[in-house]
Amino acid sequence: MDDRKKEFRVGIVVFATLMVAAILIVMNSDLSGSFFQEKYQLQIIVDQAPGVAPDTPVRRRGVLIGRVAKVEDTDDGALITINVDEHKHVKTNEKARILTSLIGDAVIDFSPVASPESAVAVEPGGPPLRGMYNPNPMDLIANLQGDLKQTIISLGRAGDEVAKLADQLNTVLGDQDVERLGRLVSSLEVAVGEFGSVMGNVDDIVGDEEFKAQLKEGLAKLPSVVEDASAILKVLETAVGSADQNLKNLQGFTKPLGDRGPEIVDSIESGVANMSELLGEFALLAKNINDSDGTIGKLINDDSLYKQLAATVGQASGAVQDVRMLINDPEMRRRIRQILDDVRVFADKIARDPARVARGFVPRNRELPIK
Repeated sequence: MDDRKKEFRVGIVVFATLMVAAILIVMNSDLSGSFFQEKYQLQIIVDQAPGVAPDTPVRRRGVLIGRVAKVEDTDDGALITINVDEHKHVKTNEKARILTSLIGDAVIDFSPVASPESAVAVEPGGPPLRGMYNPNPMDLIANLQGDLKQTIISLGRAGDEVAKLADQLNTVLGDQDVERLGRLVSSLEVAVGEFGSVMGNVDDIVGDEEFKAQLKEGLAKLPSVVEDASAILKVLETAVGSADQNLKNLQGFTKPLGDRGPEIVDSIESGVANMSELLGEFALLAKNINDSDGTIGKLINDDSLYKQLAATVGQASGAVQDVRMLINDPEMRRRIRQILDDVRVFADKIARDPARVARGFVPRNRELPIK
């Protein structure tokens, strides 16, 4: 009786353990909650789909969203149909990648390849989504086998060539050449030492903090100096272009002068001759003016003639003043205006009836002779 109780208790413990293990497995596996959810289908087209089969997990950013329903071989590639949970969505900015492990297990993962700002959910029934296959390390090693073999063969050939070169050097170089190489190495050591001392001196100069600050300041100003130099070069280019244009314009001006050179020289000689003749006439005129017997000479040299001319000008000025006084006199102005009005009326009557002038010279009671 005690043995049966023990077996019963052991059976209960084993059954409870199996139930708890099954619950934990279901809760922590990809199968948790997938049997009771509605699904919709999407299609993916890839060039190759190694390891992909029905029930292959489909993830989005590492989270399970569905499984593969079927895989079909088409002319465009492998067409994969997936079942996606109803409350899970694939966005248009995401791309399907087939990832495989070292043991051949495959998984389809959707990861973003563009900005999610304008991305929308992919609706079922549309065209297949374009996916890609990411090779695993084993595939890369398999692809590199041929290249590695060629590389090893090339390295072997290179080693043989190096060995041949070493043999040729040993054959060419004798004892004297070995001594020369020793001296060369010694000279090289001395040169390296001197170079070290030079670098020490350079380090003493460059290591100065003030020199470093000045060097940094100079390097900081270098871009502005380059910009100024570029601006100066542009200005010089513009000036050179303007000078070239001016030279071309000057050439266009001097070329006609060169073509008409003899004619221009003749014109200048003629102008000089005319100027000389004109200056001679001016000299003769000045001589006549200075001559006391001439009219202008008498006017300049004779004081009495000048006084008479001055008196005449004074009389003319007085006459002009008298005329102005007459014109400014209101009574005289009124009479002049009346005379002008009478003249205007007379001229108007004459213009209308010219015969009136003839009647004014012939008496009205005079009879004309009858012939």
